[in-house]
Amino acid sequence: MDLKIIAHRGYSDGYPENTLLAFKKAIESGVYGIETDLRLSLDGEIMLFHDSNLNRLTTNNLKVEALTVKTLKKLDAGKGESIPTLDELIILAQGKVKLILEIKFHPETYKQLCEILVERIAGKHDWIEVSCFDDRALLYLHHLDPDIRLHKLIKDRSVLQECGLEAKYAYISYFDIHVSLSKMALELGLIEKYKIILWTVDKENISEEKNAGIYGIMVNNISKYI
Repeated sequence: MDLKIIAHRGYSDGYPENTLLAFKKAIESGVYGIETDLRLSLDGEIMLFHDSNLNRLTTNNLKVEALTVKTLKKLDAGKGESIPTLDELIILAQGKVKLILEIKFHPETYKQLCEILVERIAGKHDWIEVSCFDDRALLYLHHLDPDIRLHKLIKDRSVLQECGLEAKYAYISYFDIHVSLSKMALELGLIEKYKIILWTVDKENISEEKNAGIYGIMVNNISKYI
């Protein structure tokens, strides 16, 4: 099985992360998939932005959830690129790559985001999948549409150590595990048992994980792997 190379926030090593330019360059590079982040604007539009606050990448010091899509689109997310909507990425991708959409959990908006998301990706389950750290969002999305393939994001060692992992997450298709836990995943035999995606792989030596049959890796610098 070929190792799946997934562009973390698009081609984020060379272009502004989570922008249409970064996504376009990732697609052109020939990656298997693109990972990006979902947040809900004040007026109910799904925006692609990672941080809880806008200040790292823009001149604004508020949250995505506090602004309308019109205001958000006016912000410079790097090199003159705007913050994209999910619809813009779907139009760009058109099934040419797998999309892994991470719900950035917000207790006040996650249900509405899930409900809108189900509508936007209907009929596209063969190339659009969804991830989240929070089980509440994953379970709610599974309740809304059991056919959506889900990724459980894991950065906490205790989650991997849980007894009954398989039963608890029977509805999950992939486990996306932080690269710092890769050796633990190896020791527990998870790589042979499940579809495991490591994130974010940069300079780490993952030869053992490859030999064990790791399903995929998320990377910032695509040129190192394509």
